[in-house]
Amino acid sequence: MTSLSWRAVVTAEERAYTAGIGNNLLFETRLIEGADAVLDAVASASASSEFGVFQAGPWLSAVYGDLAPGHQAWPVAVEVRTASGELALLLPLLATHEKGLDVLRVPSLWVSDYGGPLLGPAAPANDAGAAALWRAMKSALAGYDLIIVENMPHSIGERPNPLALIAAARPAEHQRNALHIEGSVEDMLRARGKKYRKEAERCARLLAERGMPTFKRAESEEEIAHGYAILQEQQALRRRATGGGYVLDQPDYMRFYETVLRQGFANGQAHLFTLGAGAEVGACLLGVTHAGVFTLLRIATAGGNWSRISPGRLIVLEAMRYFLPRGVRTFDMGIGDYPFKQGFGIQPEPLATLEAPLSRKGWPRYTLRRLRAWARGHERLRALVRYMKGKVYGRAPEGRAAPHFALNG
Repeated sequence: MTSLSWRAVVTAEERAYTAGIGNNLLFETRLIEGADAVLDAVASASASSEFGVFQAGPWLSAVYGDLAPGHQAWPVAVEVRTASGELALLLPLLATHEKGLDVLRVPSLWVSDYGGPLLGPAAPANDAGAAALWRAMKSALAGYDLIIVENMPHSIGERPNPLALIAAARPAEHQRNALHIEGSVEDMLRARGKKYRKEAERCARLLAERGMPTFKRAESEEEIAHGYAILQEQQALRRRATGGGYVLDQPDYMRFYETVLRQGFANGQAHLFTLGAGAEVGACLLGVTHAGVFTLLRIATAGGNWSRISPGRLIVLEAMRYFLPRGVRTFDMGIGDYPFKQGFGIQPEPLATLEAPLSRKGWPRYTLRRLRAWARGHERLRALVRYMKGKVYGRAPEGRAAPHFALNG
């Protein structure tokens, strides 16, 4: 069902903003509900908007179709336009019911690294305009209790993200790890220093010693299915060996990536690479391209004696050599802070998280989340919590004394 009611919001802050830009601009908002309605709005907005790959229609379609039902999440979006009908912003979201609260979140479900809006021509680019837009958005979201939009870029394309400018935004826990290459891959390797370049050359020689090196992009349905099966096997074995939860081999997640591959190969935006020697595959790489950027989604490597070859590094280097002649020069390695990414000379970029209560019921949960975020930045407080857990649930580790506790540390 789609809500077609528009709400005009006029506040003193907005009057000051509209007076400051010299016209009578007012924001009107619309709440859109249901996957079909949201995807129609995204398709309509895409022609005149700037957005990231995780806000693109094909990606959202896969999230809504394959993942949202199993998580009992309902697709919604808030659309903001000027009084004259010009699009300012469209923010796709997922509504969930969590511990008695109706919560709006990024449509991620652990597969999208970044959240954020599609920016229309009328998106404000300063603090006052962003505050006015946010006040208008909240009027459309009055039926919910809490909104959490994590890991938003501070800019989308060449334009500032107004949702990162408002008072409800704060620094995100994660950062974007991206690399832009001006010259060739060899130029980049030389810039990384002799030690790193020689190590990459040594790994390439070791790969050749195993047999004829092969690097290929899957093209046919059979190659896609074969490469994806190897990626699944390699990644699942590695994750289970290191412990911790692993969800990507669950049926709904497998369907999701199969949908991304099937739709993405049709429009040239999804890519699945394999690197091997002889009949063996040592690494797989899955990613998507959008607006001249390749975004790494999943990477997996074989175990055993393959580790001495660093196949993960080699397959990324070969993917760069594949994309540079095709006009893709920015390589986004996502938010995971893994050591192998640092060797490429990535440029970390800060992200923002928008988090705000939308009702009285949302305030306690919002306050608790902010306290936890504050505590994560205080090592002594975390140490005290660990110590107290040891006292309550069992002895503290032998030889570890109670931490010195000071809030100003």
